[in-house]
Amino acid sequence: MAGELVPTVMFPRFTTLSGAGTYTTAPLQVTRYAELRLNVWRGPLIGTTPTILFTIQESIDRENWTTCSGTSAFDPGSETEDQETATLTKRWMRLKAVLAGTDAGVTCWATGGLELRET
Repeated sequence: MAGELVPTVMFPRFTTLSGAGTYTTAPLQVTRYAELRLNVWRGPLIGTTPTILFTIQESIDRENWTTCSGTSAFDPGSETEDQETATLTKRWMRLKAVLAGTDAGVTCWATGGLELRET
C-alpha cells in the first residue's frame, strides 16, 4: 500500500565509529520505495578537532554514488536527533558517514522508514 512506511535500520543503536575515515552502510535495494525518512542521532564527538557529516546516497550500479534528491551532507549536532527526508530515484541506497580529526570517535544511530511507491 502506497504511503505505508517500512521500518529500516541503517546504523543500529548505539554504533561507535572510531578513527577518521568514511563509513558506509550496506547498500539497500529500494526500487519498491519512493522516499526515505531517516532519524539520525549522534553523541559528543571525541578527539582533536573532530567533525562528522552524514550523507544519504543512491546508485544505479552500487559503484557510483550520488547524494539523494532533497538532501545534503548534515551533522545533527551533539546529543541531537535530526530527521532527513530523501526522494529515492535509483535502485540502491546507503548512508555514508565521514568522520575527521585526530583520534576521532563518535557513537550514533540512524533508523527510519521507507515509503512504498504507488503501483
